[in-house]
Amino acid sequence: MSARNEIARPQGRLAALDGLRGVAALIVVFSHFCCAFLPRFVPALTDHPSWFADTPLGILYNGTFSVSIFFVLSGFVVARAAAKSRDPFYVNLPLRYLRLALPATASVIWAWGLLTLMPTAATHLNELRPSSWLMPNHVFQMQIPDIFHALYHGLIEIYTTGGSRFNNVLWTMQIEAAGSMAIYLFYSVNNPRARKGLAIVIGLGTLLYPNYLCFVLGAWMMERWSAGKLKFGSPIAALIAGILLGFPGRGFAQRLHIPYIWHTHGAFDIGNSSSLIAPLAAALILYSVLNLEYLQRLLSSRVPAYLGRVSFPLYLVHVPLLYTVFSVVYVWVKPTSSIFLLPLFVAFLGCSFALASAGEAWIDKPVLDGISQARKKLRAWRESKIELKPA
Repeated sequence: MSARNEIARPQGRLAALDGLRGVAALIVVFSHFCCAFLPRFVPALTDHPSWFADTPLGILYNGTFSVSIFFVLSGFVVARAAAKSRDPFYVNLPLRYLRLALPATASVIWAWGLLTLMPTAATHLNELRPSSWLMPNHVFQMQIPDIFHALYHGLIEIYTTGGSRFNNVLWTMQIEAAGSMAIYLFYSVNNPRARKGLAIVIGLGTLLYPNYLCFVLGAWMMERWSAGKLKFGSPIAALIAGILLGFPGRGFAQRLHIPYIWHTHGAFDIGNSSSLIAPLAAALILYSVLNLEYLQRLLSSRVPAYLGRVSFPLYLVHVPLLYTVFSVVYVWVKPTSSIFLLPLFVAFLGCSFALASAGEAWIDKPVLDGISQARKKLRAWRESKIELKPA
């Protein structure tokens, strides 16, 4: 990462990146529906997944890889915001926490309410359609903690434990908070030599933690792109390579008997979620979006734009529905044919999007507006203090 004053940054929001985030969120939703009702399609849940999962079309429900795309996008977007920010890190960090914690806590309360009403729904669904994703280690069953525990969980615990049995997508919040706050701290360093040394240390350190490597790659791409230097190959080839490296699920290399090229304990094992492959593949897809105009136009069109707008609330609301409402529906109907899953999926999507739209209007947008107002007021307060200081 280069010094702050060396970057000629274009202004304005990049709509295509919102669209990419929206598409990734939709893939996560689809992947969790499969986890609940079609676990044989999910390599993470079985040693013998459907052949479909080992084709490039498997990317359509590879939620784990979509999360890598989220993290790379966050690295890019947060670095862009941090590089332009006139606020000190002690303002940026708590505001970033609030941006994540308030919607996440709302989703925990949402999940707590549903689980309190339907505390054994996932257990009963698991009896009909066995899936390890429905087990109590993934979701609270029988005895649901009280609302005070839910509040504490949403505000504090998901960041200290890195997991949630109220709403299991919240495992990403610890990584999202730590990764984005590290970027804000990095950009608070003004000494170019110290910044360069810090960038090297952070970059090398994240080689051991692939999810955090996503943030480093995203931030690095932001700087290169902002300087007009993010051109190192064919964007189309990057898109194809990103898809081919990103679609495989757990155990792909073993199922296809792909030999190890390096003895790196799985660091370059295709399909291994803890390898370096997923961050690199996600970065290649972001690179292609930043350099292909037609892909930008596609991702900026109406449907992807809507998906991007509701992507965060969609991500937060859909899993509690699966563990409760739609588990109850399936158990109540007890369908004799898997064809029932099609209308069930359509209904699930409809409910998820309705709730996501409401969440965007009633929670996400007010939180963003409130943070923006708080930032302006804090900036005005700091400037007034500077003006009052004697010369």
